[in-house]
Amino acid sequence: MADDNDGIRETTVSILKGVGYEVTEAVDGQDAMEKLAAGDFDVAVIDVKMPKRDGVWVVENVDPVPPPPAFVMASAYNFDDEMRTRLGTRVLDFLRKPIPPRDLIEAVGRAAERVRVLPRR
Repeated sequence: MADDNDGIRETTVSILKGVGYEVTEAVDGQDAMEKLAAGDFDVAVIDVKMPKRDGVWVVENVDPVPPPPAFVMASAYNFDDEMRTRLGTRVLDFLRKPIPPRDLIEAVGRAAERVRVLPRR
């Protein structure tokens, strides 16, 4: 879970851990890239607007080998069509903040299921 807002990040982590997910936290886009490079993640929930590197940059620049996680983007701002088109299938869901816990859990569940169904290279 990558978000520069401590409260949002802590709440999101608490919700996801509460339903049994293992969660790694990142405080900005650069931190997210470093953690993605060092670990094996199935799903990444990532804020669009963050310091150092934003979420869009992370999605576009994450190393494709091994296969990157399924991304769920979160933002307090609207997702425009250009962003959705630009990110394409790399992002499985776009969630508007504040994210209701049920929507978060369902989006992460769908992303995790897709990772299990698709072959990992």
